[in-house]
Amino acid sequence: MRVNPTDSIPAVAPEPHSTEHKVEHRTAQPTAEPETPVQPAHIEATSVVVEIQKGNEAVYRFVDASTGRLIEQIPSQQMLNFAKAIEQALPPLNKPEGQK
Repeated sequence: MRVNPTDSIPAVAPEPHSTEHKVEHRTAQPTAEPETPVQPAHIEATSVVVEIQKGNEAVYRFVDASTGRLIEQIPSQQMLNFAKAIEQALPPLNKPEGQK
């Protein structure tokens, strides 16, 4: 069986491209319900505490200034505990003589 694609598909010339744009003007339709005003979100005063730990590791704590409650800590306490456990489980790195 032989298929010749040029016989089955007629050649089509591309259509000329126009630079004119049609603008359709529409009038706004009133909605059934009037828009309700947006209430601003309640913003709490937050303080940021940056603590530099051993090894120049920075810990950021976001604290609610009015209550003193911890909102977020980066890295989390779980990650700090995990890193400490790995550090304690690994043998200390011994550097060859002459390297700092």
